[in-house]
Amino acid sequence: MRHLFLSTALLLSSATAQVTIFSIPALPPGMTAPSQPPAQSNPATPAGPVQKVEIQEVEVTSPVSTGTSPTVASEDVGEVSIPLRATDKDGRPVAGVSIDWEVKNTGKAPVYVISSQSGGAEQLLGTTIAPGETWKGTTTTGPDGITALLLNAAASTAAALKVTGPTGEVKNLREAAQTIDWIGE
Repeated sequence: MRHLFLSTALLLSSATAQVTIFSIPALPPGMTAPSQPPAQSNPATPAGPVQKVEIQEVEVTSPVSTGTSPTVASEDVGEVSIPLRATDKDGRPVAGVSIDWEVKNTGKAPVYVISSQSGGAEQLLGTTIAPGETWKGTTTTGPDGITALLLNAAASTAAALKVTGPTGEVKNLREAAQTIDWIGE
């Protein structure tokens, strides 16, 4: 067992005393003592069953990607994130909701599915959707009730999304099916 030895000197007005403390157990390697006690937190009220799932965008128009790798996230101007949120009847986020995505390329150039994101985690997909083709995938909402799909295009094209959750077909904030148009050269 490892021990930590502390020695301290106390200065008193006319005398000096030295106190040595032996055999205080040290923390195991890699552990550090907390700087303050953990804060008391009130447990969150659990969310109820899913009442609403909604795409958090409206129809999107974006410039085409200028990057050389359209299937890799690079914060390029052509990248479009489509987030959706699942909530209960009180508007609280619901985690673990399975969402089915269908992305149909309705344009004349490829559309790229880069990744999906949920709860701070990203799943790389790197899929190319040829004109007229449809990609299908499933994601799950994170603790914040949100999941998102990241799309991209390197030339003028368009995509239509059909998203389905436990409440049926998911619409956007305008109560419409989600579309994306990439405009460029």
